[in-house]
Amino acid sequence: MAIQNFPINYYKTSVGFKGSATLSGIHIQIQGYITCYGKDHRFIMYFLHPDSPVPAPIYNPKTKAGAIFLPFKEMPVYLDIVRNEKPIYAYLNSDKPEWNSIKTANEPVGEEEH
Repeated sequence: MAIQNFPINYYKTSVGFKGSATLSGIHIQIQGYITCYGKDHRFIMYFLHPDSPVPAPIYNPKTKAGAIFLPFKEMPVYLDIVRNEKPIYAYLNSDKPEWNSIKTANEPVGEEEH
């Protein structure tokens, strides 16, 4: 079992119509993605076209990369977190990749970002 929890230092995002890729033999249609980078790991959130099949989440400790696959309509929620929250962390789990996620640290209630 490999678990990696790391601070996200920066991110990259892209939006398009129907970029395509083949992952584990599954042909997916990507409308957008957010790639989060730590010191040596990365976590990619792929946002898929409604007609696209949805692969299972993955984390490969050897390549130091994990991914989840979500509906394109959910992209604004994740983009808001990486743009406006600080600090944020990525969590990757090779045995339970469905737990791959981004999260914030504990924050006081009512705190505003400055």
